[in-house]
Amino acid sequence: MIDNEVLQSATGSIVTVPQIHQLYVITDAASRSAKVRWLGDDGHTIHSGTARHVVNSPENFGFIRSDQDVRDAYLRITSVTGMEHAVPIRRLMYLVEMGGFAVDS
Repeated sequence: MIDNEVLQSATGSIVTVPQIHQLYVITDAASRSAKVRWLGDDGHTIHSGTARHVVNSPENFGFIRSDQDVRDAYLRITSVTGMEHAVPIRRLMYLVEMGGFAVDS
C-alpha cells in the first residue's frame, strides 16, 4: 500500500484531477513544440509563440530535476518576435482553467 504522503508534491499539496488536465495541456504543448497563445500579466495582452520545454527558472533554462514539482517550474516559450519567456507553470495552469492559454493542434 502506498502512503498518501508519497503521492503529495514537494510543496505538500495533492494534485487534483483538474490540475492533471491543466498540466497535460501545458506539457503536451512543450513536448510537441506547439504554437501557443497566452494572456499576459496585464490581463489584456495576448502573446504568441512556440512552447519549448519545462525549465528550472527564468534565469536557468535547464531541465527540471526528476524529483522537482513541475508546478514550481516554468514553461519556456519563444515568442513570434524571438524573445524568450519563462512563464510559471502555476500561472499557466490557472490560464488553462480560465481559457487564457490556447494550443494550436
